[in-house]
Amino acid sequence: MRAYTYLLRCADDTLYCGWTNDLTARLAAHNSGKGAKYTRGRGPVQLVYSELFASQGEAMRREAEIKRLSRVQKQALLQGQSGGELLTVYDADERPCGTRPRAVVHAQGLYHRVCHLWTAGVWDDISGLWIQQRAFDRPLYPGGYDLSATGHIDPGETPETAVLREAREEIGLALSSADITAAGSYRQQYSRGEGGGYDDERAYAFLTRVDGIPPFQPGAEVADVVFVPVSAFAAAQERGAALAARRADGTVLTIPHSSLCCLHASEWQGVRPLLASLLGSDGGADGSGKNPFG
Repeated sequence: MRAYTYLLRCADDTLYCGWTNDLTARLAAHNSGKGAKYTRGRGPVQLVYSELFASQGEAMRREAEIKRLSRVQKQALLQGQSGGELLTVYDADERPCGTRPRAVVHAQGLYHRVCHLWTAGVWDDISGLWIQQRAFDRPLYPGGYDLSATGHIDPGETPETAVLREAREEIGLALSSADITAAGSYRQQYSRGEGGGYDDERAYAFLTRVDGIPPFQPGAEVADVVFVPVSAFAAAQERGAALAARRADGTVLTIPHSSLCCLHASEWQGVRPLLASLLGSDGGADGSGKNPFG
């Protein structure tokens, strides 16, 4: 059973050390005044350090070790787990609990937020979605196919600001707030390809419609952007089918289901009716999977 040892900085600048099997839930308990006698009345708390163990016993032993450290030694411990890109972590009640290094967030499965852009449109009378092929040097799903733009929401950013930034950076698509439609948020948990880590995230989804061939200018993290019929995407989501696709130059290809990394059932169910409305019909989202490219 996974278990965490953690350090919190309380509102009075004191440090509290504890252990738990569910850090996201435990943070919510602390912030609700139910986590521990010490933190009661000292909230809100900020997560400043954490370690992940394979068993409860290991986490409890580490907790005892850290509690014997002086404040100076504890501060040195915090310094050793700092640096790099920072992400805001959240408790189970969606309250922010400070920022942690991205590498720690991913390795330990700390709860954070991301944004997803679904780019839809009609090309040659076919209703479809534009999805990106990830660059082959990406540590997570190299060469895999994802939604048109995805990324972390930086500290201080709104989901809308983040998705507009990711659209510019990843696929060179300049959009404004008027061009996108919010499509809900979804809790998603899945294993990563980075040393056995995993993601626990809330994904904020947005839709945009661009007919014809959008003026994509893929950045360094994107190898290509391809067009897939909504019907084929639905079949991939719901039946595990391979995905018919077409590049902007007209080349037709088939994407194996195993190469798709944009399949989250709850997000698809939430986005699907909004996608149909955006395209003015069901957009072929009946899951028939018919290949209109021949």
